[in-house]
Amino acid sequence: MNTTTSVSAEQIAHELLAVLPRWSRLVARELRSEAGNDSTMVQIRVLGELSEGPLTLSALARKREVSLQAASEHVQTLVIRGWVERTPDMTDRRQSLLTLTDEGARQLAQVREHVASHFTPLIARLPAKEAQAIHQGLVALGSLLAEGEIHAE
Repeated sequence: MNTTTSVSAEQIAHELLAVLPRWSRLVARELRSEAGNDSTMVQIRVLGELSEGPLTLSALARKREVSLQAASEHVQTLVIRGWVERTPDMTDRRQSLLTLTDEGARQLAQVREHVASHFTPLIARLPAKEAQAIHQGLVALGSLLAEGEIHAE
């Protein structure tokens, strides 16, 4: 691509829509291949959400954009494994707060490290200038997405 030509927001959106499913498939495949880890991508995503702080089941369902029943099913497996615990919500006794346990945090960190170490050699093949551009773009995109979540709540 000619570096003097600007790229439209629409082109970037289309590129993301093409690349992200491939990336997710590769991550899911790597997660499945990790010895002794039968966690699903959904479970890892739930752990990731809870790593940012405790949530009620309804708040988790809204963030994940799933039904309460689906969120409950995802959480129940994590509770059984001891990776998530339910504690009374002191502001609303009708609800429980879902909290990541130390073991859940360890599992999340282990999976993230394993997957990152698998992809590091692939990413290292990029020229330094492209790697820097991707890094800057991902940081900026992360900020925009976080801002969008704040405005959506």
